[in-house]
Amino acid sequence: MKKILVNLLTFLIVVAIIVILFLALGSEEGARYVYKGNTAHQAVQIKPKEYQCSECNMDVEKLEYAAQIITENGDTYFFDDIGCVVLWLENHKPDIVKILTQTLDTHHWIDVKKAWYTRISHDPMGYGFAALEVKKEGLIPYEEMKILMLQGKNLHDPFVKKKLLGIQ
Repeated sequence: MKKILVNLLTFLIVVAIIVILFLALGSEEGARYVYKGNTAHQAVQIKPKEYQCSECNMDVEKLEYAAQIITENGDTYFFDDIGCVVLWLENHKPDIVKILTQTLDTHHWIDVKKAWYTRISHDPMGYGFAALEVKKEGLIPYEEMKILMLQGKNLHDPFVKKKLLGIQ
């Protein structure tokens, strides 16, 4: 009888520890991917690590690479990288009002189609794409960036990386 009680007590202690760990690791609000109620359809000002990327689930930490998709009903989806926006849109078709990206040069939120993209940036996902507001030599438009992203022709491809950065 004493052995059964010891085993039962040990089991209960292990279960209690597991429950405590789950509660300690989770936040009160849980993961945040969407801001609701943005009926003004304007960029939502966020803080680093306040939201997670709707595509890859990473924290949106480096705001200079962040992007937002704002829908007709006021839902705003957040992304840590413009490449994640392209990938997410392949599987989701919301009623989009705006797609905005932060720019490296001016730090403004602008329409993704008005931005120019570098292919060799140190962006959070390592694709190499980052938005700039002012056009410079070597930058590409959104549609070209989108095609390259969907074709996998980004810095994840070792041949592209070697060509663009000269790395072997």
